[in-house]
Amino acid sequence: MTDAVLTNAKRRIAPLNRPGTIVYGAFKGMGDLLSASSVIAALLNRGHKVKLLLFPGMTLEEFIRLIDFGPHVASLEILYLPVSGGPGAFRTFFAQAVRFRADLVWISPHAPREASSWKIPLVLWLTKLLCWPGAKLVGAESEPLSVLFGERIAVDRNLPIFQRENTAFALLCSDPSDASLPRVKFVERIRKHREDPPRYDLLIHPGANASNRSWPYGHYEEVIRLIPHECRVAVLGLPHDLEQMRRVLPADRGIQFISGSLEEALAAIACTRVVLAMDSGTAHFANFLNVPAVAIYGKSDPETIIGRTGTVLPIYEQKFPCQPCGRAVCSQDEVYCMNTIRPETVAAAVEKLLAQTCVSAK
Repeated sequence: MTDAVLTNAKRRIAPLNRPGTIVYGAFKGMGDLLSASSVIAALLNRGHKVKLLLFPGMTLEEFIRLIDFGPHVASLEILYLPVSGGPGAFRTFFAQAVRFRADLVWISPHAPREASSWKIPLVLWLTKLLCWPGAKLVGAESEPLSVLFGERIAVDRNLPIFQRENTAFALLCSDPSDASLPRVKFVERIRKHREDPPRYDLLIHPGANASNRSWPYGHYEEVIRLIPHECRVAVLGLPHDLEQMRRVLPADRGIQFISGSLEEALAAIACTRVVLAMDSGTAHFANFLNVPAVAIYGKSDPETIIGRTGTVLPIYEQKFPCQPCGRAVCSQDEVYCMNTIRPETVAAAVEKLLAQTCVSAK
């Protein structure tokens, strides 16, 4: 970072120079929230109160309880965005917002530029006017409607999400060391499973929160037939995913099918040698748990999502002119970027990590 950038950042972030109330968000995916967890923990440890903006849904609230944010987690509070429910949802949101004084409203830069919503900056700008007139609204200059921000920060959206969040925080705090915040950990009852002997050699999680992040179910059958027969294989997912996988996977491999709570899913990931996942939160979970994983990408370049410095081996074949698109919905007749990734390629990556875990175990 240049001195000019740091000087500009110092001017911007006066609310962070003393303990205050930080509104931070908005998060919809667990992988995005996990990537921002180090910033959240740092704010809490520095005496700030954090109002975490989430899209409605109990899954994220459950997920937050499984992250070890440190000794000051009591200063973390959830605030749900009024994205559904009509006027009543807005009334509830404003009634919650008016009960506290916000010092800084920070819009997370985790979303790709193409998928960033103009609605979130507009809602938060309106909330600032009505409920937090003394707060500073800050976000990336590449956000939609960034003209509404009190300050705009030059955030590189080509960075992996975890590094992007930390770098943006470093600009806010005018401290380059904040760009290298350590990863937070999951709570002890999940982490301890990493000390146990692996239950599975390969754990497959085929789920993703969008159809253009999914790999065809039929491809998994070929992957299973290509890896050693003695491998202990399990499939983790929602009932619908498990039903589809049961239809295509060979019945002679003794495959286990796992569905349960979010905590049980994280424990299963911690208990495996290698994970096979999509461009989803599971790849981030494996990375934070230090579990080797193969993750398949199509619409997004993994360099901008998870990077290559952790335990995840991404598979990404940029062979179509629309890649990477970062779109929430595919614009093509089918999701070519995912459908054309060959099972042989995926099986080879899985076998590579299995071989490496054997070496590490010796």
